[in-house]
Amino acid sequence: MPPFGPFSLIPAVLAALLLASCSSQTEIKQGPDPQAVVARVNDQPVHVADLLKEIEVLKKKFRVQGPGTLDEAKRLWLKMEALNPLIQNLLFEQEAKKNGIVVSPGEFEEVLAEARSGYDDESFQQALESEGISLQEWKNKLKNNVLIKKLINQMVDSKVTVSEEELLEYFDAHPDEFEKGEQVRALHIMVETEEQALKIKNLLGRKGNNFEELAREHSIAPEGPSGGDMGFLEADNVPVEFDTFFKLNVNQISNVIKTPYGSHIFKVIEKRDKRKMDFEEAKNIIQNKLTADHRDQAFQEWMTRLKENARIEIDEEIFAKIT
Repeated sequence: MPPFGPFSLIPAVLAALLLASCSSQTEIKQGPDPQAVVARVNDQPVHVADLLKEIEVLKKKFRVQGPGTLDEAKRLWLKMEALNPLIQNLLFEQEAKKNGIVVSPGEFEEVLAEARSGYDDESFQQALESEGISLQEWKNKLKNNVLIKKLINQMVDSKVTVSEEELLEYFDAHPDEFEKGEQVRALHIMVETEEQALKIKNLLGRKGNNFEELAREHSIAPEGPSGGDMGFLEADNVPVEFDTFFKLNVNQISNVIKTPYGSHIFKVIEKRDKRKMDFEEAKNIIQNKLTADHRDQAFQEWMTRLKENARIEIDEEIFAKIT
């Protein structure tokens, strides 16, 4: 989701008033009532307590140690950064309700299980405590995120299209983006120790021993079961320790190469010279780029319409008292 600047949802008059207040040295010791309403979005309230929670989240994110560590201008920025998403989320919730978009129990349970996967109960609780939120607050935020994702997908993403003409036009206008460097297709064997690798290298030197069979039998690399086939690689996309196998001839086997992950042997089975990609090869790359660009633009336009059609009111006095 595209980011919003700190003044994106704050009226200009309020911003000017608050910026002017930065020069004041008066400290307000008594904050507003947590249940007081600091803002309204189409008559739906944003309470001081909600804003204070968001401010605390941002303080943790930016590692703000204490109340005296921020000057007036930075406190103002922090408050605006906390208020903006609260207003934005209310706009999203209202728009979802207006369009009949909901998160079913089944959908939420599936997302909940995925979000908790990899955590045991203790580590999950520790993660919540580090964020400073309760389990129920976390669930509410997660459900809200799912709702917003569905809303944006239906109202924005589903309406974005990229034509074949656009793809071809971009391809023709940006030839330098679609060059492929020299490529090497290699087979790979990785084992834990150099001693193991040397034994395998000796076996490869004997007639009748097949690299792919030895890879299936001995390699602990992910591609071992497929005979060690790593597919085509470009020099810029492999660790520097593996640069040497780009200098091998086809069917030549490398010496043992040691890395922090283990000991490796490579066999080059095919080479491709540096070349330009054709349109069919580049098509998916262009599709992804232009789709993302169109989505960003469509989202910004949609969000602008939401704000223009909304009634957003901020209580300047209460907002100014929050520290």
